[in-house]
Amino acid sequence: MPERPHDTDEAPPFLKTWPRVYAMVVLYLAVLIVCFYAFTRWVTPAVAE
Repeated sequence: MPERPHDTDEAPPFLKTWPRVYAMVVLYLAVLIVCFYAFTRWVTPAVAE
């Protein structure tokens, strides 16, 4: 398989570095999990003890 002459590791179009993009994805997923947890706690009826 021939090598492509312009095969370079380009920077992402936003946030400038790949580690920042990965950190943003992890942060987004963490916030999403917290939101779903809060929503679940909000709509679940309280258990009478």
